Amino acid sequence: FDRQGILSSTTRGHADLAAHRAVTVDDPVRIASVSKLVVAIAVMRLVEQGRLKLDADVSSTLGYPLRNPHHPTVPITLRLLLSHRSSITDDAGYVIPYDAELRDKLSEPAAWDAAHAPGDYFRYANLNLPIVAAVMEQATGERFDRLMRRLVLEPLRLDACFNWQGCSDAARSRAVV
Repeated sequence: FDRQGILSSTTRGHADLAAHRAVTVDDPVRIASVSKLVVAIAVMRLVEQGRLKLDADVSSTLGYPLRNPHHPTVPITLRLLLSHRSSITDDAGYVIPYDAELRDKLSEPAAWDAAHAPGDYFRYANLNLPIVAAVMEQATGERFDRLMRRLVLEPLRLDACFNWQGCSDAARSRAVV
């Protein structure tokens, strides 16, 4: 693409092997880590509205203390979570089943970098984002996927979603599986 628009697009492969459906450039796919940028946009919209503060201790919003047990006096903020400087690691895993609690995952010693205090070191960790989502939900009383739709996707007129239930029927029917 260039300043005038998209010059060409190419796809290869299958959107759905079982249905023998080839992938097209318009088929929705899971974007994984790119969604972190979209979440940051939503956080900044809540900051602009005065509902969140980037440098406030997230413990008060979460309703429980969020601290690296090796550095318990250093608060963890949205800025640290979004910039991967929170001292959280993915060593305990970052997939949290529907029937599990985020707080329980964060109580696992492997979830924390013992050598680096929050703010001292960059360490990419997917586990930061479920914490950010929980802070957003607590601050607004609104479910994360619905917040994302209201704050980012609808204003940009994107037929996209953070939960297949929130996608249009047309998008779900074209989803890459």
